Amino acid sequence: MPVEILIEIFALCATPTDPHAPLTLGSVSSLWRQVVQSSPRIWQNIFLNDRRTIAASHTQAMLWMRQSHPLPFDVHLDVSQSSGLVLPLLSPLLSVINRWRSYTMTGKHEEFADLSDSPHHIDSLVITIQEPDHVDVYDPRHTFALAEASRRGGGAVNIWTPELPKAPSMVPLQFTSIDMSEFSLSILTQPRSILEFLSACPRVETFNFTGWLHEDERLATPLPVAQLPYLRTLCLRNTCGARSILSYIDAPRLSELYLQHLNVDIELSSRGYMHEDGDSDDDANDFSRSRWSDHATGMGLRRLIQRSDPPLRVLEMDWSDMRTKDFRFVFSRLGALERFFIEASDMSDKVVELLRPFTLGQGQPRVRLPRLQRLELSNCNELSGDVLIDVLRARVRLTDRLPAWEGNTLKEVIISDCPGFKGQHAELLRKELGDRVKRDLD
Repeated sequence: MPVEILIEIFALCATPTDPHAPLTLGSVSSLWRQVVQSSPRIWQNIFLNDRRTIAASHTQAMLWMRQSHPLPFDVHLDVSQSSGLVLPLLSPLLSVINRWRSYTMTGKHEEFADLSDSPHHIDSLVITIQEPDHVDVYDPRHTFALAEASRRGGGAVNIWTPELPKAPSMVPLQFTSIDMSEFSLSILTQPRSILEFLSACPRVETFNFTGWLHEDERLATPLPVAQLPYLRTLCLRNTCGARSILSYIDAPRLSELYLQHLNVDIELSSRGYMHEDGDSDDDANDFSRSRWSDHATGMGLRRLIQRSDPPLRVLEMDWSDMRTKDFRFVFSRLGALERFFIEASDMSDKVVELLRPFTLGQGQPRVRLPRLQRLELSNCNELSGDVLIDVLRARVRLTDRLPAWEGNTLKEVIISDCPGFKGQHAELLRKELGDRVKRDLD
């Protein structure tokens, strides 16, 4: 029989009922083994399921991927036991998404996708943590969102899972953008799981986490440090685990940090944390509606700065706050910060005073946040207009005229919904800053 006919027959033998057909056929004779091993056509169907060990599935996927080169292939995934294994099972194949012809999923969820026009790479991961059997009929699931390709030309992978996969169960993921959301009140995702997952994503540049405000775990053992050398943008939203996440990531290139809706009025456990510099009470004794989360956020930022010394350019705190001593620590160390925004803070005039020029001994005048160009304060109830005007006036009069701050003086100032900042304060600020006031401050 001609070899070409053998190849066609062998290719037809690769079906879900015999997912290892190439291996079986290759064991019949030396001729058949030679035909199987030298014919990429026979290896173009990759069948994976959640009934085998992850290690065995990875070995199989990489063997089929190698043997089918340079031809495209079809991926068939049967997940009958745990939807949490989808990402680990697919992880060896995601780096060559440009070779996928189709994707078929059966079991707990059924799906088919034609990937013949897939992009050269997948750069975004959207991972939703929810009950394993939850299906929203109004939002049909599509694992691959290739139509939502990013500006880099990549696509997105959507994963629904009851728990975050462990790093050892996955081939390192090459996603540059990860959006992670808790979508269940009954599944509590702890910082340890998040940090372990991030350890498998060494190329991530943007990480967004949205959770529920539930208690952080009590640490019995130290948390792992996630090494994220390319992370540039980090957003934490609705979580009581901010201290743990900020404290245990190493992000030396982080330039934008967004902390949103972290304030809570409940006591957060600090059990398991070693006593660190700054854990003592705030010597300023300032009022706070959220003193436990203020402490947690401040300690997390301290540890992040001490570990990574990130070149932060943007810090936004939306319904997130710190103690006065933490603001002092942070403002003294963020020499590259260009934009600072804070909303719904209980910070006092003592924090605003940190922006005033100061001198050390007989030295030249200095300022904290020396590159600050945009300042926005919103809904800060404890600030007084007189102090704001006096501090900002002193700052711009120094940074506007000295060459040391050329180009790094305040260019935009926005103060809104701060009760202590009255109409007369707004007028004085306009006279001092002119068109640097970008909208009405009344």
